Amino acid sequence: MEKANEPKLKNKSMQIDIARQIKEDQAMMLDLLNILTYMSSIATSNISRDKLFELASQQDGITAKSMRKIHLLATNYGYDYSHATKLVAEEAHHPALKDFLTRLSNALRVGEDEEKFLRGEAERMVEVYTNKYQSDVETLKKWTDGYAALLVSVTLIIAVFLISTMLFKMGDLYTTSILAGALFCFVAFFGVYVIYRVAPYEVITHSLEIKSKEQELARKMSVIILPTLAITALISVVMGVEPWKIFLVVAALFAPIGVVGIMDARKIERRDYDISAFLKSLGSTAGTVGTSLAVALEHLDKKSVGSLEEPVNRLHKRLINGINPKVCWRYFAGETGSELINKFTNVFLDATDLGGNPTKIGEIVAHSSLGIAILRAKRKLVSTGFVKLVIPLHAAMTGILMFIYRIMFSFNNALAAMMKEHSAEVGGAAASMPTGMGFFNIGRVTDLTFIANYVTIIILVITIANALATKFAVGGSNYTLCFYASILFFISAVILFTIPIFANAVFGIQMGAGG
Repeated sequence: MEKANEPKLKNKSMQIDIARQIKEDQAMMLDLLNILTYMSSIATSNISRDKLFELASQQDGITAKSMRKIHLLATNYGYDYSHATKLVAEEAHHPALKDFLTRLSNALRVGEDEEKFLRGEAERMVEVYTNKYQSDVETLKKWTDGYAALLVSVTLIIAVFLISTMLFKMGDLYTTSILAGALFCFVAFFGVYVIYRVAPYEVITHSLEIKSKEQELARKMSVIILPTLAITALISVVMGVEPWKIFLVVAALFAPIGVVGIMDARKIERRDYDISAFLKSLGSTAGTVGTSLAVALEHLDKKSVGSLEEPVNRLHKRLINGINPKVCWRYFAGETGSELINKFTNVFLDATDLGGNPTKIGEIVAHSSLGIAILRAKRKLVSTGFVKLVIPLHAAMTGILMFIYRIMFSFNNALAAMMKEHSAEVGGAAASMPTGMGFFNIGRVTDLTFIANYVTIIILVITIANALATKFAVGGSNYTLCFYASILFFISAVILFTIPIFANAVFGIQMGAGG
């Protein structure tokens, strides 16, 4: 009878939302770590089971949705929490979420203490998340090397194609060029997509309306610069401005946003590392003295919190001036710009407001946040090596393509000049040439204007692909993408400007109209 009345929790169709599944797979481990840190912290206040699930259901993330279902089943349908958790576990898609809910159901069924169980699960999840993150970093390291190999290989394909058009008849030039370019784009952006998928999932910057100074400045600049960049680039292309000038303008416009973005990223990195010490010290002080967080903050040595000294001082001044503590802490988290600080300060505040032990809460939150910060440092080692590889590799690959084009340019100009000067002799020689020699591109001048535009587009694709690959490997906010794009567009501009001059010096031929 009970089964007949059970709500239909399972999906009525077997259709899989691929986008949702990818996002869930990427975010699940971090989401579980966040929710377990929250639940284990508020459990120290000895709140009721009903209140525990209610507060957990009010959080953000995938796991919070499952907690919401459990809470609704228990409050609206009369199920006990053990049975409700088991039902939700059966419909969970991700194995890690399913396993956690199954263990939680068993713990609730046998009457295990929630605080003890959740504390153990939080510590376990730190280990699981660490192993998963380190595995992702190793995979990222392999695929960044693989991306470099793919980039070299596909660039060599284009190089062979360009040389072949100079030496052989290869059918219709335009069709062959489009096919080679499509292959190049597919391979390049496939490598970018793989790096995006294998890179560890993490949210660096928060989505609060209160931002750090750097984020606010970058946002204001983006509103002005990005539309200006799009309009300027479009007008320049229509007017036929030289490609290297367009690339240089794009690099110059991206640079201010990118520099501010990278400054913000470095500050967030230091603050994320220091937040664990701050929350642990604050919790220990509040627990030892037996006072509120505001009073404990007065006893805290501000010099001991490292990069958080300035935000903590502002927080202290606001608190002693009688401003609402929730507003003060919200500004504190917002002005740091960090999602990690925003997430774990909220956990710390919610748990202490419920009457939990500040010392225990500080230890739990510090353990989780420090673990994440250390893992990010390991990722940085891999991503920094990739950045140092991509930048010179980008210069080399674009330089090779441009140099090959200049060889074609010189070859075709010399061939055209020879045919013009000795037209009668060349015509007689072509008539008496053996049949098999018609396979070679002798006596034919390649469409240099088309090839020049083609090479420029390929260089543009390489630049965009490398900028995206670098951003996905490093992580962080979208503002950092502007930084890497600025560097790569500048390198491309230098290549487009200097290689023709160098090639002319090598071959001793003046640039003609086709250049």
